[in-house]
Amino acid sequence: MRRDNIGFVILTIGYLAATTGESLLAPVFPQAGKELGMGTGAAGVTFAILTAAISVGGIVGGFVLTRLGPRVGIVVALFFVTVGTLGASAAHSPRTFVAAQVALGGGSGLFFAPGIRSAALLAGERRRGLAMALFGIAFSGGLALAGALAALGVAWGWRTSFAATAGLAAAATVALAFVRVPPPPPARPAGARPHVRSALATPLRVGGVAAVSQYGTIAFVPIFAVHVWGLSPATAALVLTVARIASVPAKLLSGNALDAGGALRIARRLGLLLAVLGAWWTLVPGAAAAAWAAILFAAFVSGLAPVANVLALESFEDRGELLGAFRSAQIGFGAAASALLGAGAATVGLRPSLIVAAVLVPATLVGFRRRSESQAATSAPSLPS
Repeated sequence: MRRDNIGFVILTIGYLAATTGESLLAPVFPQAGKELGMGTGAAGVTFAILTAAISVGGIVGGFVLTRLGPRVGIVVALFFVTVGTLGASAAHSPRTFVAAQVALGGGSGLFFAPGIRSAALLAGERRRGLAMALFGIAFSGGLALAGALAALGVAWGWRTSFAATAGLAAAATVALAFVRVPPPPPARPAGARPHVRSALATPLRVGGVAAVSQYGTIAFVPIFAVHVWGLSPATAALVLTVARIASVPAKLLSGNALDAGGALRIARRLGLLLAVLGAWWTLVPGAAAAAWAAILFAAFVSGLAPVANVLALESFEDRGELLGAFRSAQIGFGAAASALLGAGAATVGLRPSLIVAAVLVPATLVGFRRRSESQAATSAPSLPS
């Protein structure tokens, strides 16, 4: 196995550890909150602090990437993840537990920009799409591992879940300190770089749809399954579990397609597919006829993530601070979407709100072009009739 391949595997394990750490809070909180004397109000505040720490960490990670390079960035990020998970496992008061979440969230957010940059450099230009897909699968694996560790924590204690994650993060930190990340290509001259707004526009258009759909629309699928289809909560959760499993091949399909064709073309196709699937599962009555479409919808939303990441690398790979801002903006979009969907469900109803989110939001990608492409198409001379 090539040295770069080994480095890429270790990098994905590091991302797995970071994602597992940030995802542990929700499933272990019922146990941890009871022991530490934290109620539902404290839970909401702690979740908000964790999310804010991830967002701020993303911005900091971009600056660390620019100033110190990708390897230093990922090692520093995982160091904070290790400190945060160890601190959570040893916390005996709400204050120290929340402080541990700040360190954990900050480290996890900090990892993204240097992590995605390292993944691209280790994979090489021709395998960038597949690399982003595998990087995304590590994120899905972290979500699954967090759930498994939380379930084991019921028997072994919630502190064990954080301690096990700390061990994984510490091992990845040490290993990544010795990984050689290939040097990046020369940066573009400042005059050749697009304006910040122009550089962010295309990746955020695709990444925004992905975030709104992932953290907003899909989060409401189990609620929709219970209240509209009449499924039991356990069966509704199973629908989402199957979708999470199906997201792995969806990401691989998307990543391979990216290496064969342009990222925007894949984004347009996914937007059309998601709009059709979204219309089916929100409008067709009955779980028997519609659940399959919801599962595929949730799976292929995950396929948008590699597309957005490749577009981000194409637009500002040599501007680390924008990679961090890109991730933080996605988190903001996701948080806003979940709040708006909740408000919409309370006012106009759950089904109308999800029709807008599942159909109209992904449909914005159909026919989407970069501004430069649109200007070229507009200014192209027409053929004489």
